[in-house]
Amino acid sequence: MNRKSFSLAVVAAAAILVPLTHLHAQTRGGNAVVAITQAPPTLDAQITTIQSARHINLHIYETLYARDENGKAVPDLAESAAVSPDGKTYTLTLRKGVKFHNGKVMTSADVVASLERYRKIGANANLLAEVESIAAKSPNEVVIKLKKVQSTLLDTLSSSTAPLAIYPAEEAVKEQGKLAYIGTGPFKFVELVPDSHVKLERFKDYAPNPSYTKRDGFAGKKEVYLDTVTFRFMPEAGARVAALQAGEVQLVETVDGPTKKRLETNKAYKVYPLLPFSFQIIKLNHAVAPTDNLAFRQAVVAALDMEEIMAIAYPDIYQLDGGWLYPKGVGYSTGGLQGYNKPDLKKAKDLVTKSGYKGEKITFLVDNLRANTDTATVVQQRLAQIGVNVDIKVTDWPTAVKTGWSPQGWNLFAHGFGIQPFEGAGTVMSAWAGGQLHQKPDATIDRLYASYSNELDQGKKNALFASFQQHMVEDVTAIKVGNYGLFQVSSAKLQNFEPYRIPRMWGVWLDK
Repeated sequence: MNRKSFSLAVVAAAAILVPLTHLHAQTRGGNAVVAITQAPPTLDAQITTIQSARHINLHIYETLYARDENGKAVPDLAESAAVSPDGKTYTLTLRKGVKFHNGKVMTSADVVASLERYRKIGANANLLAEVESIAAKSPNEVVIKLKKVQSTLLDTLSSSTAPLAIYPAEEAVKEQGKLAYIGTGPFKFVELVPDSHVKLERFKDYAPNPSYTKRDGFAGKKEVYLDTVTFRFMPEAGARVAALQAGEVQLVETVDGPTKKRLETNKAYKVYPLLPFSFQIIKLNHAVAPTDNLAFRQAVVAALDMEEIMAIAYPDIYQLDGGWLYPKGVGYSTGGLQGYNKPDLKKAKDLVTKSGYKGEKITFLVDNLRANTDTATVVQQRLAQIGVNVDIKVTDWPTAVKTGWSPQGWNLFAHGFGIQPFEGAGTVMSAWAGGQLHQKPDATIDRLYASYSNELDQGKKNALFASFQQHMVEDVTAIKVGNYGLFQVSSAKLQNFEPYRIPRMWGVWLDK
């Protein structure tokens, strides 16, 4: 059995360890504590893309459309969307009787104010760049007019990266940092204690979407049994596990492989594998030498053994996959990936010679996450075999982000790329459009993304994404190493939990 098969077998075995929750009666009440790795920078959902914020914010706020289990945009606060024949006008009908946490009933005025706020200060405001106007047609209808066809509009409205959350209109007009944390979600905000926790309580007036009968991604039926949920900020892995074992927390966001193996044999805990959770990618800086040279970039990818990297960086849960979407994603294809994971050191050496590389040091930027430093170390060793001199630069994550999203100070940069492939082809393409990640505009990517955004036919959209993926490989825009997963662990008392992009605390209950 090879390492890939072993890893997948481990996932399957772990899944068997999770008991069938339908055998347990649903119990209302109780207080659950979730240990997460980072504190959120803000609970203003519209202005942050940080994962720790999503963990909490998607319990407080909702969006017009949301993603289902497989990342498809489906109605949430909206009941439906009608599109004009020319594809440039969307009329959204809102669900009636939806209440905010302050008791106010949501209307089109709240939606218009929230979307206009996002256009001004939203973390991904560029996604609404083609919007011409947003207006209320009636108390329960909103009309969005576009400058040109944007087939990805519903995907944008349902994005969870920096959610287009709907706020009360009177909050949406406030300055950034002054907004009260009021949404329509199944939980309402109670308190934020810096460096400690965020506490939420069940929103008693919450009405689950009647169109659904069960939990489904970020959409579906959001039924709440718990009285409160507290998200504790616990950056130390050992502290998170110790708190679980002491009964102080009921769910741990992530544990490493050795901890998972130790806890899965104890009936007091449940282990939940989640694969895939993210890509491991290596960005290449196209703005500086020698990574601005195509032959050099081709040499780098030809030198690498992707399984070697993944088996060291994520030894317990990974998949070898060169695609730029997750396997269940709409438009997923292996087309153009024939050269994935075909290490050839002789070919790599020839390409290095062709590139004119003179032996100068190149900088591999990583944050201090072990998987990323391990990735850099393996790459450093492989490139040394073809005569490439790699200097590894380790920083904290904020510094790595600041450096790695600028054109100077790095050649290679390893990190996860997780929410974009979950949200689909358009989101993946938009991340590379304009050269924002690899520091040099690429006319081919920009053309393909523009065509994708304007195309209404799904088959043609799939073909455009396949062309994008092939270009990513041929131009070595970036290197897709593989998919990795994670393990979440809960107390056996926590029932009906299912792992997902965030630790969803609706639909779960505590055995007493």
